[in-house]
Amino acid sequence: MAERTVAVAGGGIGGLALGIALRRAGLPVTLIERTATLRDAGAGLVLYPNALHALARIDASLASAVRAAGHVPAADEVRPIVDTGGAVVSIDRVGELAERYGAPQVSLLRTALQSLLLQHAAEAGVRMRHGIGVAGCADRGDEVEVSLSDGGSMTAAALVGADGLHSVVRRHLLGAAPPRYCGYTTLRGRSPAPPEFPHGFIVTADGLGVFAAPIAPGRLYWTAKVAAPAGVWTAKPPKEAWADLLDLMAGWHPALVDVVRRTDADAPVVVTDINDREPVADWSRGRITLLGDAAHPMSPGAGQGAGMALEDAAVLGGLLAGAADIPETLLRYAAYRAPRTAVVVDQSRHRDHVVRGERGEFSTHDHELTDLFGWRAEFDLAAE
Repeated sequence: MAERTVAVAGGGIGGLALGIALRRAGLPVTLIERTATLRDAGAGLVLYPNALHALARIDASLASAVRAAGHVPAADEVRPIVDTGGAVVSIDRVGELAERYGAPQVSLLRTALQSLLLQHAAEAGVRMRHGIGVAGCADRGDEVEVSLSDGGSMTAAALVGADGLHSVVRRHLLGAAPPRYCGYTTLRGRSPAPPEFPHGFIVTADGLGVFAAPIAPGRLYWTAKVAAPAGVWTAKPPKEAWADLLDLMAGWHPALVDVVRRTDADAPVVVTDINDREPVADWSRGRITLLGDAAHPMSPGAGQGAGMALEDAAVLGGLLAGAADIPETLLRYAAYRAPRTAVVVDQSRHRDHVVRGERGEFSTHDHELTDLFGWRAEFDLAAE
């Protein structure tokens, strides 16, 4: 079994999920994560039905725990799409997704999801090396040699780069081309829910959009998208960026403004320039492959970054579980996943137009998104 050890670079959502999937299949896994400890990023995310199906494929108990840790909409729950004055212009029937697609959407703190993944990875027996990163790699034909940031090294039957937008493993496979700036910055935080919008809201102005969703009773996380040149907002201290965002929202309905104004003081606002990359048709070479943002980074326009990483993990975990030929299996994985993720990158870019005031914020009932949420055929390959 030692020769079957899989090294995973990156301990984020996709890397941890893959580690769990591989351990459930009986394969040894070593996960290498540069950060020493889990950090509270103060932000949430929405997992849509396709992501829940992927989690269930990886580990049914994990999928159940994720549902319990977040907010699952009631069948009749809606999220209002409002103008800056607070008037409802449309509604997003988020509670109907469970019946339509066989799984609900779940909104929760990113750190809550990360903590559950860490817990299940530890219980599954994933070997985790924190505070150390992958510095380089070399495919030796019958194994991969992985160079580590502390000067050490290890060998593995395969290396999966799940190390994010600026992936070291991607650089080795595909070169050092910089990512593409999407034209906007996000600010993210969490706060009490106002009585006017207990289940959150979606609002769009010219050059500014704010999305809020529940993470617990009486609690929301929020994300603001601000159109600006790269580096303008990230150069500011978080408190200054938060104050400037409130200035941009001057004149909005007080309840909308209060969601941002009442942001938790013990969880600083996170400010991030948003980047993606042009999709590629193949991200596997020999015994080395990519997963999640390392393979197909996308903007949050369609809310599918975490979902695509979880789908990657479900498919790759299933394929590697019975792999007789690892290089061929990794090629098969990339060839199968690339068309799907390229579509999602494109749809995410299309949704980014909202920040520039070109169209309204997306609804989860938009016809272009239905295949993203309900498509489960993706996992059939892993079961063959």
